[in-house]
Amino acid sequence: MNLKRVKIEGLEIFKIDKKVNQDINLQTPEPEESKTKEVRKKIKMGDGNLFLMSEEGQALQAATFTHKKKIYSGHAPNLIHIYFDQALAQIQWSNKYADSFKFISKQEIAEIGFLPDGIFNRFIQLRVSAIIFLHLSVEAFINHIIPDDFVYTKVKSGNSDKFSEQITNFSKKQIERWTTFKEKIENVIPQVESLNFDPNKNSRIIGRILEIGKIRDEIVHLKSKDKETMSYYKEIFNFIGSRDLMDYMNAAKKYMNILETDFIKIKNVAENEPSQIVRIDEKKYLNIGVLFEIVRIREKRITVYIKKWKGFTSDNQQIKAILSQLPIMDEMKIIYDYIISEDKKDIKIEIFKTDEQIK
Repeated sequence: MNLKRVKIEGLEIFKIDKKVNQDINLQTPEPEESKTKEVRKKIKMGDGNLFLMSEEGQALQAATFTHKKKIYSGHAPNLIHIYFDQALAQIQWSNKYADSFKFISKQEIAEIGFLPDGIFNRFIQLRVSAIIFLHLSVEAFINHIIPDDFVYTKVKSGNSDKFSEQITNFSKKQIERWTTFKEKIENVIPQVESLNFDPNKNSRIIGRILEIGKIRDEIVHLKSKDKETMSYYKEIFNFIGSRDLMDYMNAAKKYMNILETDFIKIKNVAENEPSQIVRIDEKKYLNIGVLFEIVRIREKRITVYIKKWKGFTSDNQQIKAILSQLPIMDEMKIIYDYIISEDKKDIKIEIFKTDEQIK
């Protein structure tokens, strides 16, 4: 499955001109053997700093961690990029699930399509996670973009004879701790002169971001069921299921890139996961045997292409019979997951299995 991904940058500590770096051949010397244990101990305890030099002359912060007594290291990624990329990936996956709904839903009362619990729960999980990570990326970005020496002046009108207004100054750390997400968006950022951000010109994207903040709060602070409707989390489920989350994602991306040029860069990632392919090009092969083939194949991923011959539609009874078995196979733990899509030529079924299911 092709996805759009965020270009994740490393955390740059400082930078040396590329030519200078090449001329002096700057390298990190290996510690003397007698100091190796001491260096390892410091890094393991979190007391040592490790930087990695790129060919471009960037000194990038290294992230180190220990797994089964061995220390590993890599370029420390920008966590805001990580959060945004996570949200983007999960929105795209959830949209794939949503496209599958028409193939597997059962029409019951009032022409409502009822969905199997497995795929519907995964859809909700992805959407909730995407909202949380999208909100997290925006709030982390705001904390990042506010200058260290900035002071936010908050003016509060008085409602008594003692004072007409109250003025409070907040340092950056105090802003991070004591102001709400909404206040940072509406009041703090417009006060930062160096950002030159006009909220009036960008009212639509601000509105989208504040909506994400509001629904995130609803998700985190779940309330009891509504007394009037006797339903739990009605507004949350409506937002999660019905809204175009990609619209909110694009608003967040635009907001960040206005405040810091090209902070979020999106790239297309080509399909690179190996998959066992099964093709059905003739009507006579479209039968329950397809499911036996799926069970037989010992691969983590299987992609079934069903060719649309003349007169073939997704309402074909044979294809409906096959697709109706996928939720059952999911519940029986024969497969782990599945996604269904179609184009002009084929119906495409992507089947996923776990290690246990291919033993």
